[in-house]
Amino acid sequence: MLNEYQRRSLKITLSIVEKSLRDIEKILNENDHSGVLYTFSNNIPPTAKEKASLLISKTYEGIRNVAERFNLGKEFKYANTEAFAKLPHCWEMLEDSKAGKLRRYGAVTTGLEEALDPHLNIIIDYILKIEHLLRGIQK
Repeated sequence: MLNEYQRRSLKITLSIVEKSLRDIEKILNENDHSGVLYTFSNNIPPTAKEKASLLISKTYEGIRNVAERFNLGKEFKYANTEAFAKLPHCWEMLEDSKAGKLRRYGAVTTGLEEALDPHLNIIIDYILKIEHLLRGIQK
């Protein structure tokens, strides 16, 4: 019923939806907490959490039905590659936050490059070290 390209496209789409639902489940159950630059408050009432969880379960069942009906198969994922995949986006955003790139938002104050960029470089270095660490983990 589906050619290989259609099957692959459908599988990728459903996989993205499934992963997003899993992220939403984590958010629903997450406690209030603070990071360095944000505070998270779980303001979802218990009744809404229950309803959302039920709807998410039904959505998983729908995904399962489509996967079985169209023989989409299951992909094996490893934690190191999943985490590793997020890191390039982090350092790309950090590179785009350096003084030279901030010019696109207006004039940059003299000395900003010397004040900001070394700190961003330290963060980028940590991100690259995490990449290196995760790259070395065997499947």
